Amino acid sequence: MYLIRKAEIADAKVLGRIHSNSWKVAYKGIVPDSVLDNITPEKREKYFERVMSENSEDLFLVYADGKEAGFMTIGRCRDDDRDSTYGEIWGIYLLPEYWNKGIGSYLIDWGINELKSKGYKKVTLWVLEENIKARRFYEKKGFRHDGTVKEIKLGKILNEYRYEKIIT
Repeated sequence: MYLIRKAEIADAKVLGRIHSNSWKVAYKGIVPDSVLDNITPEKREKYFERVMSENSEDLFLVYADGKEAGFMTIGRCRDDDRDSTYGEIWGIYLLPEYWNKGIGSYLIDWGINELKSKGYKKVTLWVLEENIKARRFYEKKGFRHDGTVKEIKLGKILNEYRYEKIIT
């Protein structure tokens, strides 16, 4: 049984733990260890305290059998070349022990419905080129790479692909 609720500032510690643990496993071998070692639950907790106090994102926690399993951040699309009909999944992270159990699929479906209820017609997300597992997951959920690539620096230059899905 899954439960999803809007995260609050008091959840920053939990969000920091989930984010840090998920990154360290998901991006091992993609992002340099020196960067991953610097992503601590405490640093991520402070990040979440700040962004939630600014109220700039919609952050939702997902629980599996009463335990925090992950979170999703959604909102308007941040890309300058997309209009107001585009929402965005800014991030989706699960603790590694909850991977491949259907929770991510449930959460992304829920997030898409939430964006649809806010009037968005399309949704985008960004995924690292080398994160093949995540790319396959998004493709199974109907997302397609729209051809857009951007370089980001995470201890080295990495490519991010923009994926898109029509949700009307």
